[in-house]
Amino acid sequence: MHFKPLKRREFIWGLGLSALSSSLLQDNLVGANNTQRSPSVLVLGAGLSGLYTALLLERAGVKVVVLEGRDRVGGRVYTLDNLPGKPEAGGQGFSERYQRLLALAASLQVPTTQASPPGRDSLLYVRSQPVVSSDWATSTANKLAETERNTLPPRLLTSYLSPDNPLPDETAWLKAEYADLDISLEQYLSAKGASPEALRLMNFNPASLFNSIEATSALWALRNNQRTKTPSKQPMRIEGGNSRLPEKMAAALKFPVQKNKTVTSIRSSGSCVEVECADGSNFQADYAVVTLPFSVLRRIKITPPLQGKQAQAVAELPYTIITRMQLAVRRPFWEEDGFPPQMWTDTRLQNIFPVTDATGTQNLFCITGGNSARQLDAMNPQMLAEFVQSKLARIRPASKGNVEVTNVVSWGRDPFARGAYAHFAPGQIRRFQGKMAQPWQRMHFAGEHTAIASAGMEGALESAERVVNEVLARIQ
Repeated sequence: MHFKPLKRREFIWGLGLSALSSSLLQDNLVGANNTQRSPSVLVLGAGLSGLYTALLLERAGVKVVVLEGRDRVGGRVYTLDNLPGKPEAGGQGFSERYQRLLALAASLQVPTTQASPPGRDSLLYVRSQPVVSSDWATSTANKLAETERNTLPPRLLTSYLSPDNPLPDETAWLKAEYADLDISLEQYLSAKGASPEALRLMNFNPASLFNSIEATSALWALRNNQRTKTPSKQPMRIEGGNSRLPEKMAAALKFPVQKNKTVTSIRSSGSCVEVECADGSNFQADYAVVTLPFSVLRRIKITPPLQGKQAQAVAELPYTIITRMQLAVRRPFWEEDGFPPQMWTDTRLQNIFPVTDATGTQNLFCITGGNSARQLDAMNPQMLAEFVQSKLARIRPASKGNVEVTNVVSWGRDPFARGAYAHFAPGQIRRFQGKMAQPWQRMHFAGEHTAIASAGMEGALESAERVVNEVLARIQ
């Protein structure tokens, strides 16, 4: 393969690269005459970070092979195409703030569309009592402190993090002056005056991106909160489902993604990296980019083994457990009981919201996280269905005999994810963040868990830009 390597300075890490990478992806893979052997890279994982890494490296003249354990691409971007309304089991959506993602979609001619914002009206179900939002402040189910009573349970965490969040920008969470905030989120909130009941209710919200306030770094929560200070103007999604983007990325690669390749070992030598898969196949390249979640990587044999803080990070970094369930509704029971279909509960069902398909039919989607999700994951399918139906009938009697569990996606049980997204436990930002994504031998690391300034899908793309920069610096 002839190639013209890109200059390292062309891969400046940051938002400006989005425009550059957009133009790169539109170009043909043709370079100036060059007789030297093309460098080669194995990319482990065909999620957004892995696919974006592969696209940028191919444009730079690098021979890339992407290995994916699943039978599909996209990783934790996963549209349930077989279900009414095509709900998203993974990355729910994005906004105009996702500049990398929007530039990438435009370059690949993947159309985006506006998404419906979540409904404002919800039925609260707290301490076994149904409460409409407007009645929450005076409800007997409301055991919050007097200063908290007017705050709805889903907004409690924000009400304590937002008013005096000390982080001035998206990267400040890494600065030494804020290291003292790398403590338990429960400890931080208690010091801010949060009542025991407020602390209890904060653990029933999978949108908080952690398993529990007790086992999460306050600095991490403040980092996520800082990003909401500039509200998004319009929720968006990929037309036809978010999976269409990684599918188009994979189709744009010169070499097809190798699917059903479950990596079992990675060996780095002085001259190459060798990867062995569960089916007995082996792959070799000059370098490897590992985009697998640490929750998966910790089960893979690495030779020579990782050292120090990096090894500890791979072994210990927690991942949020999320389980999503599709509930088919025979008839809209909310029209019978007069409550909105959207629900927030302090039960193991946690959050329930409606999904509308192309015909206008409404079904329900249940999202639960943390310890609640772990408890649901421990049930067999029949037990889970019976539990969900029974619990929902207790919350909404009109739903009895009217709801069926038609699909379950457990990111905690998924062997290729073992969690929906990474977060930091108390003290781990100070210990791990500066070490966990450093190159090791001929291996480099990317993925949303290594991103600095962005989160979610945008964070995955940010990490790809950084790791491409690293790899090209070694090749040239």
